Amino acid sequence: MNIDDHNKLSGIVWSQYAGAIRLILSNEFILQAFWDYQSGRIPEEKWKEERSKAKVAANNALGNSDTSTVLAILFARLYTLRNQIIHGGATFGSSANRKQLRDCTFVLEQIVPTIIELMMDGKSELWGEPVYPLIEN
Repeated sequence: MNIDDHNKLSGIVWSQYAGAIRLILSNEFILQAFWDYQSGRIPEEKWKEERSKAKVAANNALGNSDTSTVLAILFARLYTLRNQIIHGGATFGSSANRKQLRDCTFVLEQIVPTIIELMMDGKSELWGEPVYPLIEN
């Protein structure tokens, strides 16, 4: 299934927002392993190893113009930022996480409408079973 036959997502990743995406991918404060180390769930060596692996994966994906992998890594970072916001690591009006929040918002402003557009274009495609199906009483 390839409904992005005009490479809209690739256009966003490679021409419009490569700078912001590079900043997000290099920001250790939205890498989950950093927080796993900070909370004592993994040792420092493991965190540093995960940081190195993440840099290599991101650089390889960027170097190979691998849009899917870049987006997968990007969304993992966005999920960590989301958790920081939802679970209290960043609060309204604080200075915590504002740089990465700005970078991520900047990218999402284009990616989310494009994904919705692609999903609407592919309305006849099977997208899998809903995770939260409609329950009728």
